[in-house]
Amino acid sequence: MQAVKEKVKDAASSAKAKAKEKQAKAEEKAEVATARSHAERELAHERGKARVAAAKMELHQEKALHREEAIQHRLRKHHGVGHHGYGAAGMGTAAPAAPAAGTTTAVPPPAGPLHHHPPPAKHYY
Repeated sequence: MQAVKEKVKDAASSAKAKAKEKQAKAEEKAEVATARSHAERELAHERGKARVAAAKMELHQEKALHREEAIQHRLRKHHGVGHHGYGAAGMGTAAPAAPAAGTTTAVPPPAGPLHHHPPPAKHYY
């Protein structure tokens, strides 16, 4: 399901980028048509290329954002954040209070299970 959402978002971003590219090319044509000298035409062409490149870069950034969202969704879904009533920290305990100034204490390991599987059965022979 998440892969489908990612593809739909990518398709929407691609359509938006294509529209921006076409708009940039149309603006470039208009600038070239109204240019009075060869230098102005070259400048208009360079501006058009820059606009097209900016649209393509924006597309790549949006696609990267979609991938990141999908990865974050998969991590939240499969690695226990919010599962089994553990709370925001993931282990069911509150964060320890900050130690007083000048004191150093070792932080105890978090309480609770380290994974979602039951412990192995004890075998007595």
